[in-house]
Amino acid sequence: MNNKRVYNFVIIGLVVLNIILLAFLLIKPPQPIKRSAPKNFRSEIVKTLRLNDLQESRFHNLADEHKQKMADIDKEKVKLLYPYFESLSDTSLVINKDSILNQLQQYERKKIELTYLHFKEIKELLTKEQLVDFDAFMSKVVNRLSGSRK
Repeated sequence: MNNKRVYNFVIIGLVVLNIILLAFLLIKPPQPIKRSAPKNFRSEIVKTLRLNDLQESRFHNLADEHKQKMADIDKEKVKLLYPYFESLSDTSLVINKDSILNQLQQYERKKIELTYLHFKEIKELLTKEQLVDFDAFMSKVVNRLSGSRK
């Protein structure tokens, strides 16, 4: 009978704990997880280059176009990467690995060239007074591209 009494206390205790937990969850809804907001790189560039409203609008259009071009190239790369790596598990696939690697290199080259032209277009947006800030802009971009986000 002593064991039965212990079990009853444990069960009653667990029920009370569950009721308290449910009450806590219902009274105070969970708060969203606060994460430090990632730096808005575009806003940082606008400040760095001291762009006026018209320049800023054009800059955002250029950035959106560039982003779309990069995404298009990445989609094409994925089409090549899938058969390349799939050939490891499916030995019946006959692929020309050298050709795929050459195409991937061409896509990377295209991305670099398009990015260079993108920066050139941004530079052309600037007035003579703003051109002095272009070096600081390029420094931030190179740091970002190299992975050292300062």
